[in-house]
Amino acid sequence: MDAAGIPSVIADITKAGAWPKEAKDCNDFLIMDREAFRAALLQIQEAVTEKALGRVSGYLPEFTDKLLGNTPPISTRFPSFDKILDGGLHPGLIVIGALSSLGKTTFILNMADAMATAGQDVLIFSLEMSRFELISKIISRRTALKVLKWIGSGKNVSMKMAKSNLGVSDFKRWDNYSAGELQILNECMVELQDTAARNLYIKEGLQSIGPAEIRADIERHKRMTGRAPVVMVDYLQILKSPDTRMTDKQKTDENVVAMKRISRDYNIPVIGVSSFNRDNYLVPVNMAAYKESGALEYTSDILIGLQYDGMDYLEGETDKDKNRAARIRALFKENEQTINEGKPVKIQAKILKNRSGKRGSCTLDYLPLFNLYIDTK
Repeated sequence: MDAAGIPSVIADITKAGAWPKEAKDCNDFLIMDREAFRAALLQIQEAVTEKALGRVSGYLPEFTDKLLGNTPPISTRFPSFDKILDGGLHPGLIVIGALSSLGKTTFILNMADAMATAGQDVLIFSLEMSRFELISKIISRRTALKVLKWIGSGKNVSMKMAKSNLGVSDFKRWDNYSAGELQILNECMVELQDTAARNLYIKEGLQSIGPAEIRADIERHKRMTGRAPVVMVDYLQILKSPDTRMTDKQKTDENVVAMKRISRDYNIPVIGVSSFNRDNYLVPVNMAAYKESGALEYTSDILIGLQYDGMDYLEGETDKDKNRAARIRALFKENEQTINEGKPVKIQAKILKNRSGKRGSCTLDYLPLFNLYIDTK
């Protein structure tokens, strides 16, 4: 009824009036004390009327119930990121944007893998990559984490033993791997099966998934598991159009509002990935960079931009400053070279909007070759 916009309350009539202890049901109550029964029904009717009018008094009991049943934020498993998010993910629409190839999908996959390993259900709607591509990226990430752990414990190994996305999915390469490399791959696959894979759900589709399908899957998930998932959508601009006659902007605006409604109706975090406008490639992340939508800025609860560390203006710099343009081009070139060498680059996660909290930023190390984000130390 709430989803259809019909005002309703779930009423316990035993608390709405002087319920006789001997009454087994409403009919007994009616027969024993007709006026008290009528008064109880009028009390319930008043609650429905208050809700229909939007009167605050009609919602205070529900608000109190939510406070009493409030759950702590869900950790992203990035301590520095949790800190700027007031402890982690809260219910609402969280939009993450970045330049192309800066690791938007990788970033949410890192969170999904870590949260699912900790026992949190995560439901991913992948509108661009296949389910097996995402699984390969997760295993790749885990191989790098395992090698880094071995290096930290003093083992004589190198990062060459970790595997890229292609190194995981191209089984022809497995014939040429050493015993140590095969051990890492097999251990990572077994560990994934025993941990995150039990709480990680991936729905794939191209132009076939929209807010209605996402809502239905959340309903099915809650009905079959009894648990509320964190929802991730990759990415917002290619959600199915609610009307083929809409422009790209209209479609994205409509879908963003629908995703916000889903986060509110189910009281869950919904993370949406967004692309950037090309006009904003050489300036620091800002709200105007988010592609095809004004609703992203106004409807989202939290708006996060990923950018290379060093993109923010230095003192005295402006958009038209030739020295700044040269510096940014040099930064891109240096990072591209670092990535080609298989080394990590520093990424700044910047909160541009936080409806209920503070704004800030943190720095993460991003290792594209192995689909890995880690806290900068």
